[in-house]
Amino acid sequence: MAGAVCAVVNVLESYRGRDRLIRTLCYSCQLIGGVGEERCGGRRLLIVASQLSHCRTVLRLFDDLSMLAYSLQYGLGKKEKDGLIRWISVLGNICDQLYYPCEHVAWAADAGVLHIKSDKWWTASTALWALSLLVGMIRSLRRLIKLKRSEGEHSEVHAEEGLLLRIP
Repeated sequence: MAGAVCAVVNVLESYRGRDRLIRTLCYSCQLIGGVGEERCGGRRLLIVASQLSHCRTVLRLFDDLSMLAYSLQYGLGKKEKDGLIRWISVLGNICDQLYYPCEHVAWAADAGVLHIKSDKWWTASTALWALSLLVGMIRSLRRLIKLKRSEGEHSEVHAEEGLLLRIP
């Protein structure tokens, strides 16, 4: 029991762990609340999900500097061997870098800090988030394809070596 409590405490003490827990709770409440009937508290769970989502948005107000540091460290990806992965990663970093200010403006408009409509800013931040996800998937697919090719090349080399050894 004490080990489980310590594990939960360790998760909650890190920003990433806390965000993962809040995100999991948020999505779970959305799922259960969306399919749950009114008498089963579905509406209340959707309210909780909305508040958790808002919590994550507020916490992301502080992610700008860490994202900027990551983007600057990656730069133009000179250490990346594959040129396509390099440029896909740079595009993903640009999307991520633009996402945060758009979301911040949308949040500030909703909070009444800025006297503008937030709709376009939320749309822009969602589009940048979706583009970042798409770019990430393309990068992952490219890496998988490269791994599969290199695995195939190694298999062919080993197969050829095996054939050479069997020939008298």
